[in-house]
Amino acid sequence: MQISWTSQQGRKRQQNSDAAAVGYCGEFLVATIVDAAERETSGKVLTGTNERGERLAQYWATTCTETILGVGSVNDTERVIAQLAEHQKTLRECFLHDIASYAVLILNEESGALKWLFTGDCRIGFQHSGGDTEWLNTPHRLENAEIYKQAADRQEKLQTSTEKQIAQHTLTQSLNARRFLLPELFEASLPANANVIAATDGFWCEHLFTGTPLGNLEDDASWLTITPGKRSVHETTDSPNFHLLTEDSK
Repeated sequence: MQISWTSQQGRKRQQNSDAAAVGYCGEFLVATIVDAAERETSGKVLTGTNERGERLAQYWATTCTETILGVGSVNDTERVIAQLAEHQKTLRECFLHDIASYAVLILNEESGALKWLFTGDCRIGFQHSGGDTEWLNTPHRLENAEIYKQAADRQEKLQTSTEKQIAQHTLTQSLNARRFLLPELFEASLPANANVIAATDGFWCEHLFTGTPLGNLEDDASWLTITPGKRSVHETTDSPNFHLLTEDSK
């Protein structure tokens, strides 16, 4: 597969808190994409770091991919989820107060079958030959929760633009150190003449849906494009936030 990773820091962010990691296991490509939240107190960003200086997004993207590839049972969804649940316990030492959205992509290069395990609002889609993007999964956001939709339909509450904006950016499910939340599974097959795109909300929501130019984005924006073809990697990023796992690194 031809892999392209593009990532940029948002204008209102003190650092780029997106990350991704990719590796292979036989005919399977495994990729993890992470969008960590940025919290500030008195003008200082409060994020955990481990002994290697990695923040949550970098750590989870790389080690999550390594963990899945290390066992080699990438086609066993229940086992992959069990690995994620066990690995989540490692967050308690250095990332107790951090939260993030993340997703794991498992793509069979030969058949085109893919699995997308996600928690939060990272999205996956197909980029068709005509240029249109077909987004596939529904983000774990308050605006998509049934209770919010029912209230909005009845016009009882959450009707102001401010409240709608809050609902749009409030996660109903996230990666955190306190409790493992079962990721949602989405399955599909890659259509002919299409690419896979995996993106954080700075790209799919702020840039594409609201039409904000890339140079004016407030949030970090990152997207991973996977195109059928000979294996290759291209990076365009302002941060060391992409890791390609080799056989030696597994």
